[in-house]
Amino acid sequence: MAVRRVPTGFRFLLGVFFFILTFLLVRPSDPVTKGEYRFWNNAASLFGENDVDGFVGVALLVISAVTTFVSYQISIRLIESYLNKRQ
Repeated sequence: MAVRRVPTGFRFLLGVFFFILTFLLVRPSDPVTKGEYRFWNNAASLFGENDVDGFVGVALLVISAVTTFVSYQISIRLIESYLNKRQ
């Protein structure tokens, strides 16, 4: 029996989906609420950053990338195990 793999195009789309989903869920709303403003200001001051807008952008990219990497790996393993059980 051959091991079935997830097609490369589907892998790419899955990674893009997770990145966009994470980015849209984590980004601050527009207009920013008082709680969100306080959170991002406190987080920026914790790292000693004066530019809060730049900090939010970099934080969103890092959070989205890490979350995408982890969720991508988990979902690919689950899909491949499902495909190989069905044989």
